[in-house]
Amino acid sequence: MAWLKYDHFLGSDVLGFSSDSGLDFLRGDPSSPEKFHMTEAQRSALAAAGVPGGIIFPKQVHGDVIWEAGVNDIASAGIVEADAVLTTVPGLAVAVRTADCLPLLLFAPSRHVIAAVHAGWKSTGLNIAAKTVALMNTKYDVDPAGILAVIGPCIRPLHYSVGIEFKKMFPADVVEKDGSFYFDMVAANRAQIEGQGVCARNILDCGCDTYSDKSWHSFRRDAEASGRLIHVIMMKPWNKV
Repeated sequence: MAWLKYDHFLGSDVLGFSSDSGLDFLRGDPSSPEKFHMTEAQRSALAAAGVPGGIIFPKQVHGDVIWEAGVNDIASAGIVEADAVLTTVPGLAVAVRTADCLPLLLFAPSRHVIAAVHAGWKSTGLNIAAKTVALMNTKYDVDPAGILAVIGPCIRPLHYSVGIEFKKMFPADVVEKDGSFYFDMVAANRAQIEGQGVCARNILDCGCDTYSDKSWHSFRRDAEASGRLIHVIMMKPWNKV
């Protein structure tokens, strides 16, 4: 039942909303990667589901900074440089944007803490997923074993060819095949959060490959023509855990 105590949203060019599934689809703006827009119908659907018009998201710089956001930070959306955003405020929606990078949503029901993490290869190399779980633990007294995690659409290893230098950076997560190297970003981030104590059974991976499935934005596939996926998580104000 714990999965029903928060909403998460995955963004793409597919429009529509289901309050039962908790999924909405927001359109990324290819001309402005730092911003996104919603149709009025989407805004109305989000409002009906209890999601505010403002969504807090960082200016992503492929680093390891975690932004602890509060109710007064709406105006700073897209300005504060970070690659993860965390909040303890019910009703405050936080988000990250991706177009092949791995989106990770975290929820600690025991302490009412949520986080949205953007993990490209650089941030993965800086252990941003592990650092976010560690912050939840040390600052907010969250038991990692109780954290629920969602991995959204990202590029999968079959299509994520990389240079040989990745084998040195991620020795356990790069596979060599026919003289080429392929990076498994999902495995790397799963290992990070499991290493911090998150239980494997509490990690939900959607399994979607952004590169091969044109329902999702992919920078590697579409380059500058690519939009951005928006991944949003919010605790409903009326939830009682």
